[in-house]
Amino acid sequence: MEARITHAQLCRFLDGHAPFLKAMGIRCEESRPGYAVARWRQDPRWIRPGGYLFGGGLMTLADAALYMAILSEIGLQAMAVTSELKMNFLRPAVGGDVLARARVLKVGRRLAYGEIHLLMADGGEKLVAHATSSYALPDAEADDATTPRSTGTE
Repeated sequence: MEARITHAQLCRFLDGHAPFLKAMGIRCEESRPGYAVARWRQDPRWIRPGGYLFGGGLMTLADAALYMAILSEIGLQAMAVTSELKMNFLRPAVGGDVLARARVLKVGRRLAYGEIHLLMADGGEKLVAHATSSYALPDAEADDATTPRSTGTE
């Protein structure tokens, strides 16, 4: 594992390696080793009929929040990638920003596993959705974690 990173370092890394998050209005509000809180700002582009935020966006928020929590635990490794994500939608996300609270439950040599609670940012603790996810971790000896390595089949 690498040295601990600051919240500012994590945010700069995300801006450079996951620019789609900023484009969607997702940002990291808090991070510490193994934990992160991400916010998805409400925007009319992401609203479905009935005023609901679309499920794919909620899944992106959950995935991003766990990525932030894992990186805050293992260091800035761009090639830590989602290998599995399961989401249960519990109630509609309506009327404001959504927060995702991600917690790393286990980090192994090759995989990290965690859970994410999604709730409306305007208060209350009622879950909008609950997710669990696994991330494949890059090889420990990888020198350049920001570039995929050759598989030798190109």
